[in-house]
Amino acid sequence: MNYLKIDGTDDTPEIMIDSDLSLFIISGCSTPEDALATYKPIIDWLSAPDCELDNCQCKFCFKYLSSASHHMVFNIMKKLNNMYDIGRNLSIEWGYEATDEDMLRLGLDFASILTLPFEFCPKTIN
Repeated sequence: MNYLKIDGTDDTPEIMIDSDLSLFIISGCSTPEDALATYKPIIDWLSAPDCELDNCQCKFCFKYLSSASHHMVFNIMKKLNNMYDIGRNLSIEWGYEATDEDMLRLGLDFASILTLPFEFCPKTIN
């Protein structure tokens, strides 16, 4: 499995993962009624024995993240962290609205728990 694309909606993020292109992007607003259903395809993709994600800066850029989504995103990051710990060349780019201190703080909290390298990128998010 080399590719996963899920279009975003008003309450779910856009997801684009392509191990052949070293592309991993989750962006948008995340307030789904069922966060597990939204993020399970990513967790399944990362858990697959043939997952070859490597040499990739994994980009997370949320306009808003509900508490249930926050939990699921952290689970995804833990999977990425485990891959990093066994030798995969992975890092995180945490994008956030330049004026959103809460989203920056959330990224800093994730970075303080994980061993993955983090880069923080203030952006203008529409």
